[in-house]
Amino acid sequence: MELRHLETLIAIDEEGTFTAAADALLTVQSNVSEQIRQLEGELGVTLLSRGRGGAIPTESGRAVLKRARRVRRELELLREDLAALLGLQVGEASLGIVGTASRWLVPRLVADLRGRAPGVHLRVNEGASERMMADVLAQDLAQAIVTEPVRDERLSVEPLVEEALVGLAPQGTKLPRRPIGWDELAEMVLVLPPRGNPLRLELDDAARAQGVTLDIRVEVEGIRLIADLVAAGAGCAVLPVTAIPPELATLPRFDVTALPVRRLALVAARSVPMSLADRAVRETVMQIVAAGLLSRGARPARTTRAHRKGA
Repeated sequence: MELRHLETLIAIDEEGTFTAAADALLTVQSNVSEQIRQLEGELGVTLLSRGRGGAIPTESGRAVLKRARRVRRELELLREDLAALLGLQVGEASLGIVGTASRWLVPRLVADLRGRAPGVHLRVNEGASERMMADVLAQDLAQAIVTEPVRDERLSVEPLVEEALVGLAPQGTKLPRRPIGWDELAEMVLVLPPRGNPLRLELDDAARAQGVTLDIRVEVEGIRLIADLVAAGAGCAVLPVTAIPPELATLPRFDVTALPVRRLALVAARSVPMSLADRAVRETVMQIVAAGLLSRGARPARTTRAHRKGA
């Protein structure tokens, strides 16, 4: 078995057909077919099911592809590590991050990396926590900054930041000056993230502990959009302070008794090695947090919590 056999199999899976894979590999279709024939002959299994719609991996093919991609990733890491040891400071790095944190952290991260490792190419994905955790496990992202709790044991968790949560209401809403209780919050029409979102999990757990059920009329994956819906009169919300944009700073805010904090953490897959480029990104993120260069309303997390995992 040769590496080119595995690269050919990956190319067919990514391109969909033998012809397209040959184009991507800058060769001819007969070479692609021969390499797959050799690989199937050596392994003694059929790897691809060929049909009018293209080539589809069999169950054995999916198993081999999973290992092949891991081999390819290890080779990429080897090249990047050697380049770093030679002082070239190059490599590919990827980071996922929730939108409310990206606005204050990513510009500082890029500026610091430019001085520390100018040859590193950084790809940043912004999105919902639950989607980015899935991307980390699928190895589409090396690491991600997400909202806790993180309940998947396959992920290591490094606590980063704690943010205050606050109630937000449409203009004209009459609110008491005192913090409201959970029974009062349960009487409000709310706009919150969907089930499965870590912030929603925290709020649902807190509501159950208080013996109430929240009246959630609209569920939105993007936390930053929730503030816009509140401004449009869709309902009230409970949000991190960093999720309220400056142009909506005049919306009425209210405190809720026994409201948990929002916790951000850096997660990575436990079983996947991290390149030196990704480690440089991780270390830079940790330095930014340790230096207190955070958004208003945020503070470094207390890393001695009992539920911390894999740090």
